Amino acid sequence: MIKRSWILRAEAARSDFSLGDHNMKYLQNLVVAVTMLAVSQPVLAGKPEISGMELQQIQAKDFETAYDVAFPAVMTTLQDSGYRILTAQKDTGLITALGSSSSHLIWAPFLGFRSKKQVPAVSVFIESRGKSRTKIRLSFVMSTGKSDKAFTDEKPLTDPAVYRDAFEKIEKEIFVRQSMDAPSTQPTATPDTPAPAAAAARPPQ
Repeated sequence: MIKRSWILRAEAARSDFSLGDHNMKYLQNLVVAVTMLAVSQPVLAGKPEISGMELQQIQAKDFETAYDVAFPAVMTTLQDSGYRILTAQKDTGLITALGSSSSHLIWAPFLGFRSKKQVPAVSVFIESRGKSRTKIRLSFVMSTGKSDKAFTDEKPLTDPAVYRDAFEKIEKEIFVRQSMDAPSTQPTATPDTPAPAAAAARPPQ
């Protein structure tokens, strides 16, 4: 009877030790999770959302040129960069264009591997600010989809380098067009005027 009592006490002690060991592991995992959350919190806080004013400073730029020069310059730049013009309304200053798509494989639940396309798109608003000043605002987005006509999940591009590169190309195209339209500064040749005829000699008196 005494032996049986000691066996029961040993089993209870072993059960308590296992439960305590389990609690220790749980507490360790909890501490690790809380620590990771505390570390990641400053990282998330370090990426604030861009305000409307900051976004406008990235996407918009003024050019010293006429509206009639800026509008075709933007269209030419987009076409040279591989964009397909969808709409272009000179009276409103709106241009929309679609870039070439790039495909990559994704894993879709219940469907397996499928092709997913990423397509850059841009909308442009061109505004006249006077006789020789024009404001151009670009808005690039990256769309994803499964077909050539249906694209979803538009993600705005806010990288300043993207807009800086686009504005540099537009500025070069504007410079080329202004140079072509500039009047020639060479002096025009004038026909030689004949020298005045010598006065007729008077007869001697």
